[in-house]
Amino acid sequence: MKQPELGQKIVELRKQKGFTQEELVEQCNINVRTIQRIEAGEVTPRSFTLKTILNALGEDLENLQESKTTDSESFNLEGIKFSSFYLKLAWICGLIYFLSGFVEFAVDYARFQEDELIIPKAAYISLKFIVMIAYIYFMWGFVLSGKIFNNYLLKIGAFFLIGTTILFYGYDMVSLYFEPFNTEYVMTTQSIFFGMGSFIFGLALMRLKDPLGKIPEIAGGFEVVSGLLFILVFMAWLGVFFLIPLVILKIILLYKIEELVRKQSNE
Repeated sequence: MKQPELGQKIVELRKQKGFTQEELVEQCNINVRTIQRIEAGEVTPRSFTLKTILNALGEDLENLQESKTTDSESFNLEGIKFSSFYLKLAWICGLIYFLSGFVEFAVDYARFQEDELIIPKAAYISLKFIVMIAYIYFMWGFVLSGKIFNNYLLKIGAFFLIGTTILFYGYDMVSLYFEPFNTEYVMTTQSIFFGMGSFIFGLALMRLKDPLGKIPEIAGGFEVVSGLLFILVFMAWLGVFFLIPLVILKIILLYKIEELVRKQSNE
């Protein structure tokens, strides 16, 4: 840990112990002026001096180094400059996507399984557009989260799913006005693409376990299993059932990230 963060940490530990600078000096036999300069961030102590101070404060050097890794490597302090508003908007869009998805499923089932469009074309396009935009911004929340937590795989997975969504939702809307390709081939391709994106995204979510606890681990596991089922195509129907709890978990996860960013921004 570098200065001035090191000095601030020592001050924090000293106050937690209830020590004055003079009392700390008595505990570790170091010149009071040296302690003052270290706490002020003016000098970086040698390894032996730092260990002596930390031992007097009941802290281990290795714990301090692990704390530094968590702060500087797992969490991008520049990333929290994003307003929590954007992350809040992302999980709200997740709710919109989740609720409108039930209507979309019913309409698509009638169109592709029963060959019947149960709503007007304009309404169908509007529905698809709303769901697509909601999903894109929902996933954009994870792109921002990938930047905040230095999780590049999360950004890659989110971008892959966004691209897949734009491609196939665009096809669904445009295909209303010309003879569509063989529906079975299109749905197979879509299932494989979506499965690949979900698999990558799920692995990335699992990496958020340390800063965010069990939820990303559970969501990541659901996402990986769902992705594999979609890749297998003939098991895609089972993967659809995973989407309901999965979307809920991802909304909760974005909410937790937004809360964390808001707290960090206020500190």
